[in-house]
Amino acid sequence: MLFFVLLAAVNGFVTVINKMINLEAKKSLGTINGTLINYLEATLISLVIVLLLGDSRLADLSHWSAVPLVHLLGGVFGLVAMVLTVIAMERVRVSYSTIILLAAQLGTGFVLDAVAAGKIVPLKLIGLLIVIAGIFLDQMATGRSTEALQKQE
Repeated sequence: MLFFVLLAAVNGFVTVINKMINLEAKKSLGTINGTLINYLEATLISLVIVLLLGDSRLADLSHWSAVPLVHLLGGVFGLVAMVLTVIAMERVRVSYSTIILLAAQLGTGFVLDAVAAGKIVPLKLIGLLIVIAGIFLDQMATGRSTEALQKQE
């Protein structure tokens, strides 16, 4: 269990670093070119890993027909998520972007769990509402302190 907790923590770290690098790529290359470079790099690295591991199932065309179409949409959702993140980060701090992303993921997970289970778990809903309230409270506190600093200048 500890291994998976550490893996999730590393994923969180890598995700934030990825956002920051992609924002800088957007600034120097533009949104579309930065995104293209990101996905070309990922494609090449994935190809090398597949070749090194010797997994040749993708070369077998009959294997493709057995894969449900929805399983092939991960890259599309990843692309949309990255472009939206890069666009949003231009106007929102990294910390807010990360927290808002977390809240959206929690909310989506809550809805999917509720639909799959056919019931709403009150403690999960309360936890989600606390996270959302925390975002708004922090925004209000930060907004007020920023306004006060601007008035002093």
